[in-house]
Amino acid sequence: MTLPVLALLLQAATTQAPTASVPAWTVHLSGDIRWQQTTPAGALLVSTDGALAAVDIDRGQIAWQKPELGGLPVDSVHMIEGSLLMEAAKPGLSLIFDPVTGTVLFDSRRLGLTRVVTRRVLPQSGTLLVHGQRASGSPLVALYDLATGTQRWVSESLFQQTEQKRGGLGGLMQGLVRMASAATTLEVLQAGPDVIVVHTLMGLRALDAKTGAIRWTATLPMARSGAVPHLVRLYPSLTKSDRIYVSYDDRLIALRLADGQPLWAKPANVDGWIRDIVQHPAGIIMLPEGPPPDHATGNVRIINGVVQTGLNVARYEDGSMIAAKPVRMRGTVKDALITGDAVVLAVDAESKTFVNVLNVATVTLRLPKDVKIKGQLDYAELTPAGLLYVSRSDASTNGEANIIDLASGEPKYKDAVEGTKSSAMLHAADGRTLYVFAGKDRHLYAIDRQDGTYRALGGEIKFQGNEDPTGLEVRPAGIV
Repeated sequence: MTLPVLALLLQAATTQAPTASVPAWTVHLSGDIRWQQTTPAGALLVSTDGALAAVDIDRGQIAWQKPELGGLPVDSVHMIEGSLLMEAAKPGLSLIFDPVTGTVLFDSRRLGLTRVVTRRVLPQSGTLLVHGQRASGSPLVALYDLATGTQRWVSESLFQQTEQKRGGLGGLMQGLVRMASAATTLEVLQAGPDVIVVHTLMGLRALDAKTGAIRWTATLPMARSGAVPHLVRLYPSLTKSDRIYVSYDDRLIALRLADGQPLWAKPANVDGWIRDIVQHPAGIIMLPEGPPPDHATGNVRIINGVVQTGLNVARYEDGSMIAAKPVRMRGTVKDALITGDAVVLAVDAESKTFVNVLNVATVTLRLPKDVKIKGQLDYAELTPAGLLYVSRSDASTNGEANIIDLASGEPKYKDAVEGTKSSAMLHAADGRTLYVFAGKDRHLYAIDRQDGTYRALGGEIKFQGNEDPTGLEVRPAGIV
């Protein structure tokens, strides 16, 4: 049988006539090569008919091979969110592994799981939480050590009914919710070293991080009894270790970590669904997104097919809202970047990005109207010259750097410092200067953060292979 050859080619850089490419190394693999990809961890994964393998691209050697994963399509191997780990899955098998060493942290066969529903890396405790179902349909949750793959505990009690069993139609609904909950991805939060809080369709559960035992259960207060929230998010408190925050649909509540009891008399709320919160010193900013039209809550307005939302800020003490009425937003509030006593809001509407500045203490907007920018907001600060921002490119527009006058809402630069769709708008601050590399003209610019002026530093910057730079750092000897 002939073995396929994987070769890494190095193109020699020379001022002379081009020469033939020479392989730096050659690796022989069993079976036909189906695909290859480089992971963020730096490992080169190669899929053949016979195995999934990793190649050390520095030494040109096979680091590891897994014959049980041979012949996998490329979309069956993907990263685990929030980590550098990879998962490879096929019917009846799911492996979560370190792509560099090949160490298997989770093998679904060991627990007899036929379906893996939730995979969540918990960096605070160095663990991996997995939730899945057996062939019988019975669910379980297990916790693994990230360093060794050792199973710390496994629990089958997470989906047990804790509230009083109902009869008739109510009992039927309880059973249906339990079945759906076991098959739905969990929302997971590591709340300190000792507690893992999990949300299922049946409610909240706090698990002992060391044993998996349930410490407490809690039900979210809904506007209608028996209703199930559509969008739930869990957040650690950045300043108070005795609590966590939970957003569900249009509501936000603070719960005591010790027993899951509400710390506020009633939830705070916005117009729309809460997609994220920002814990500002002046209050908790609730960032809304437009829900599906048939699930919209509160005072809903739809303009040009876009669900309008309403933003508000909750007080830490009791959850009461600073503004009597939500501040109207033209769409989904995607981000809020803190700058002093304010935040810069990025709003998505009709596939365009708009920005404005929110005074958090009064919940009022500083700009007379939302300002449309190119790309997606990446960096922002309030300066004496106005709102200085840098955006990153997206599929439709280039990123840019510019300053918006706070009085008029107009951009300061007629021709903004602009990037390209293929390169990032790299930037770094040093003293009163913000350095920005603009991919469009390949110049490095210095923007004065006080008076808003800018200038190019030198001429066009070209790399030997016409590559785009991937990082920018300010060092004592210069800018790298």
